[in-house]
Amino acid sequence: MKKFRYIIFCGVLVYCTINATAQKITQVYVGTLRYHSAEKADLVKKEFSDLLNKVYYVQIYKAMTMPHYIPEDNGLVITKDSVSFNITKNKKYTFLCADKAEVKVVEYSYLGKVYLINVQGLVVYWKTKDFEFAKRFADDIVYFQNMEHFAEVKDVKDFDAIAAQYRALKEKPPVPEEERKYIVQANAQTQLKNYKQAIELYEKAMEVDPTNPMVYNNEALLLAIVGQFDEAINNMKK
Repeated sequence: MKKFRYIIFCGVLVYCTINATAQKITQVYVGTLRYHSAEKADLVKKEFSDLLNKVYYVQIYKAMTMPHYIPEDNGLVITKDSVSFNITKNKKYTFLCADKAEVKVVEYSYLGKVYLINVQGLVVYWKTKDFEFAKRFADDIVYFQNMEHFAEVKDVKDFDAIAAQYRALKEKPPVPEEERKYIVQANAQTQLKNYKQAIELYEKAMEVDPTNPMVYNNEALLLAIVGQFDEAINNMKK
């Protein structure tokens, strides 16, 4: 009897050892922010919709449920606050963009290999051959997480007319003396690290001449230093 129990014990031990060896979980990628502007939103949304249709299957995290296969009509809805899509014909999943947790792609090996991403309680599975799709999926989620911080470029249409008129000139006009005075003063304040005063002076220079690229460039750098990223993006766009 003791010998029989010993054999059973050894068999269980061997099974557990083999099972632990066969099962391996490895982090292979972390989502990155590929784009930094609102102008790329439509591109990312289209890509994400296409990627949803390439997902192997999804499951609710820690719930004993059958795999869900995302329907062809994924019902994707994206706002700056949330992203939602159908995981069945009658069930929708939503994650909040305010959650800034890392988006990790994990390789799961157990009698085969799959890739998975855990997104706020939803586990998304990818086949081995679809690793690149999984990485892009993770990148797109990171983009949505940061979407509320992207600046909408303002006044570009009005500025385009000014820029086009300036480019059409055969001879560019010299920098007006009044503008030059403001630029010199702004540069001096920048050297003293009085960035807000320098920005105000560059603004005055722009009022005199709205076509000097150096002024937009210099002010954009200062705006970024003081944390006014929306305004900095607008200037760099111009």
